[in-house]
Order: sequence, then C-alpha cells, then structure tokens
Amino acid sequence: MPDAIALIRLRPGMYVGDPGPCAVAHLVHELVANGLDQYLAGHARRINVTHQGAAICVSDDGAGLPFDEPGAEGRSLAETFFTEYHQTPTADGHSPHVHLNAGGIGLIVVTALSTTVEVVSHRRGFRWQQQFENGCAVSSPQKTPSTDRGTRITFVPDAKTLLSSSPSWSLIRRKLFDTAHLFPGLILGLQEEIFHAPRGLIDLAEFITAKEEPFSNPDQPALKVDIEVDGIHVNAAACGTAEKCHWLSWCNGIATSLHGTHVAGFKDALRAEKWTPAAAMIHVLMKQPRFSAPTRASLTNEHVRKVVRQAIRDQMKMNGSI
Repeated sequence: MPDAIALIRLRPGMYVGDPGPCAVAHLVHELVANGLDQYLAGHARRINVTHQGAAICVSDDGAGLPFDEPGAEGRSLAETFFTEYHQTPTADGHSPHVHLNAGGIGLIVVTALSTTVEVVSHRRGFRWQQQFENGCAVSSPQKTPSTDRGTRITFVPDAKTLLSSSPSWSLIRRKLFDTAHLFPGLILGLQEEIFHAPRGLIDLAEFITAKEEPFSNPDQPALKVDIEVDGIHVNAAACGTAEKCHWLSWCNGIATSLHGTHVAGFKDALRAEKWTPAAAMIHVLMKQPRFSAPTRASLTNEHVRKVVRQAIRDQMKMNGSI
C-alpha cells in the first residue's frame, strides 16, 4: 500500500473531519469538484450524483480523465491522481483550481477511504475502466473504442474507517444547491432532483430575501456583477434594503465564513452608495488565493479589495445608481 494511502487511512480525520456521514459527504464533494474542474476548463456543463445501496456515483460530461497520458512509475496520469497527492492543481494546467471542502486534497482521499472505486472515463475515442480496492489499483486500465464522453466514478465508502457508509444527503443537497449559484450555467443533479441557476448569485440573494416584505426597493434595484478584472473573476449580487445585511462569500468554490478582502471591497462600494442591502454575496475565482488559516475562512489577498471595489462601483454606474 502506498505511504500516502496508508497515512490517510490511519488518520482520516485529518483529511475529512470527524468520521461519520459528514466525512462521507466530503468524499462526494471531492468528486463533484473534479467535475467542476472540467466545467472551468470549458469541457463539461453537467454533474450528476446518484446512489444505490452503499454505492455512490458521481458523473460528468467532460473530456475524461487522462488515462492516455503517462504518470509516475509507468502508470497512467489518471491512476496517479487516485493514488498520490496532487503534483499539479489540475490535469490540463487550467486555473483556478476549485475544491468544495476547505481541506480538499483531491481524488486520492476517495480511493484511500473506500473499499472499492470503479472509474470509467471516455476520452479521445476510447473508454477506459479501472478498479481500486482499499486505496490500491487491482486492475490495469482497460481500453475499448467509444464515441461517448465524460467520467463516471462509483465508490463504496469504507464503513470501518469512516464509521459510516452513507453520507449526509442534506449536506450534499445544500452543497449542490449553492454550487449551482456559484457557477451559473452548470447543471447539477442529485438522483431525480436538478439544481440550475442561470442568473447565479442574484437568484440566491432573491431567494434568501423572498420572505422579507418588501424584499426589493424600486429606488435601489438589485445588483448583479459578473466580470473578470486583472485575472480575478468577480461574481456578486445584492438586493433589497435593510438595517442589517445578510452576507455570504466564497473563493474558488469554498465558503469563506469570516469573509475577507473580497467582502471588504464589496462593502466599500456599498458604503459609498449609502446602501445596506438585505442580502449581499460574492464569489471570486482567482489564482493563488491566500487565507488567514488552513480552514480558509477569510481571504487575505489585499489587492482583491481594490479590484472588487472598482468592479462593483463600475457596475453601479452602468445601472445608473451612482
């Protein structure tokens, strides 16, 4: 057994938190994040999560995993992803790279903490299939011709190591709901349920404030920002008026519960407009984000504040609110 796999199995809490349903949900989120990488690279637009018995399946319609590229020690690059830590953030070098968990380490954690993993990947005219058990490959990649596309990963969580074989489905459902709003245009499925938010965060802001009366002010229209400035993609929304604002923020797909410089820039712009919305939220996608702690609860890149402030104020000017 590879040393990296053995370490994860020895102390799973260091990688997926306290054992139990939330830890199993962490594994699902890692696989969804793999599909998100395909979406950000422009290859995929749909990710599905299904389950039957103890087996959980995550699939996408992307370009497939690189079984046709060399990895370490004579293995394919795809097999390396399932048995070693990340050597590069993404397979094709696109950036930014996203995780949905603060402690995300990639596909290896799924292999290490599952009794079985089956990978089926359609790529460049071929179907590749490989099986893993308890963190180790038990077959060589099998290659057959195919005209399909996408990746399907099916795994059975190791109930002995994780103390559960079933995830918190409510936690997964909320994560997929939020993710659909963070990445407008992406379609996510959970069994028969579909999550799709073409307008992105403004849909979420209006959903949160829908119980407020009134939730919008005709003198202060809802704000929607979707722009890339200096390599930083700023996706932000605000609506309504209130004495206190309900704030939500993310960076590269991870919730920043203590906010940080992206929220500070947004607040600067709102303060200049003398507007306290009922709900405001922001998601930034960027290279090399820095955080205040390993939990990634607060973004600290100082230049992000200026970029966000200017992007918000420019959009307000276009809306005629300044």
